[in-house]
Amino acid sequence: MLQRFRKPLIACVLGAAALGACGNPTGAARSLEGRESNPGATADKPEPVTPPFAVSGELEGLLLVWVDAQGVHTAQKRSEIPEAQRAFVRVDSLNVAPDARLDAEHVYVADVRTPDAKGAYPVSKASRTWFDAQVDRAKPPPAAASAGSDSVVVYKASWCGACKSAAAYLRSRHVNFVEKDVEKDPGASQEMLQKAQAKGLSPRGVPVIDFRGEIMLGFDQARLASLIDRYAKAI
Repeated sequence: MLQRFRKPLIACVLGAAALGACGNPTGAARSLEGRESNPGATADKPEPVTPPFAVSGELEGLLLVWVDAQGVHTAQKRSEIPEAQRAFVRVDSLNVAPDARLDAEHVYVADVRTPDAKGAYPVSKASRTWFDAQVDRAKPPPAAASAGSDSVVVYKASWCGACKSAAAYLRSRHVNFVEKDVEKDPGASQEMLQKAQAKGLSPRGVPVIDFRGEIMLGFDQARLASLIDRYAKAI
């Protein structure tokens, strides 16, 4: 069952039968201690440099790394890199003397779309953190159900143990779903209430799970398993 909101104590209960919900006082502000920072937010921005090797022509003899939505790829020459990915290519050379190489925390990134009058391409020095952040940006978002009646949404709060258990169970059953934090996103809170009220329900806590149009108050593993199995048989 859902536990009602209690102030000032916020209670979170996960029952032995895997039925749980966490109280969520409306409008209450909570500190997010230990929140992880964006790994690319403070990374050094690339700065134009002249590397100790030529970056021109077909780029043969260089180590070339390009990125798309499928991940990281290597190439032997420029013509092997798709045109859409040529603006952002990591370049390096194994022929550079050790004392002339970049430190382990930086990489060279080139724009190999259009050469200058001498056939060379502009190169920048970037931190590995920045480069990794660009790789992550190129990846598509995690697969999730559409926003229509076929979607699976877990309305949660970051501190809620039952919410985490519900999400972990969905992942273990290979169910694609979206998580929405009702404390951080007022729109998510309103959306959750509208969906529940449309079914004649009045949430008093989280999680609230929208499983393809069926609204579940709290985490009931047995019921969730039944819904997953029912949908699987309907496919």
